[in-house]
Amino acid sequence: MNLDPTLALSQEYSLVKRLDIREKKSLILINMLGVVLLIASWFLFTKLVYWIRPELGNKTLFFSMQGILDTLVFLGILLLVTAVMLFFHEGLHGVCFWAFTKTHPRFAFKGFYAYAAAPDWYLPKGKYLVTALTPLAGITLTCLALIAFVNLSWLPALLWMLVLNTSGSVGDIWVAITLMRTPAEVYVRDSGDIVEFYAQVKQSKMTL
Repeated sequence: MNLDPTLALSQEYSLVKRLDIREKKSLILINMLGVVLLIASWFLFTKLVYWIRPELGNKTLFFSMQGILDTLVFLGILLLVTAVMLFFHEGLHGVCFWAFTKTHPRFAFKGFYAYAAAPDWYLPKGKYLVTALTPLAGITLTCLALIAFVNLSWLPALLWMLVLNTSGSVGDIWVAITLMRTPAEVYVRDSGDIVEFYAQVKQSKMTL
C-alpha cells in the first residue's frame, strides 16, 4: 500500500505508542545504548579502516595527545568533527522531511542533542523509515568511500565521524526498530523530542 504524508488523519486512526526522549527513563536508556554503540562502532570501524587502507601498517589512528597543545588540538578537531557530523546528520533528516512533505522542516539544538522535525505532518511507515535511517546510511557510506582514497592524515577524523554518527543515531535506530514491528498502515509524527505512532483503530491494541 502506497501511503502519502498527511496533515490530518482520519478518525479510524489513534495514538498507539509515544517515544519521549525528554523522559528520564528514555534518556538514560538512550545514553546507555549510545555508549554501547560508541564502543562497538569504534572497534568495528577501526578494523575496517585498517582493512581498507592496509598501507597504514602499524600506524595508529589516534590523535597525538603528548602535551597540552596536542590535547587542545585533539579537542578542537573532535568538536569540529562533531559539528560537521551534526550538520550533515540533521540536514539529511531535514532533506527527507522536505522531500516527502514539500515543507520546511523544523531544526533545533537543545544542548545534549539536536534534531530535525516535521511536527505538523504524519508520515507513513516506509517514508519515515527512510527519513530515520538516511543519515546513518548516507554518512557511513560517504565516510567509507572517502577512507579508500584520502590522505592518511585524514583517517582519524573520518573514523571519529563514523563513530560519532553511529552512536548519535541511537535514537533513530530505536525508533526504526520499534516501527518495524508495526503494521504497514502506521503513520508517524515526529516533533523532535517526541515520536508518536498512529494505527487504525482495529490495530490499536497491538503491542509495541
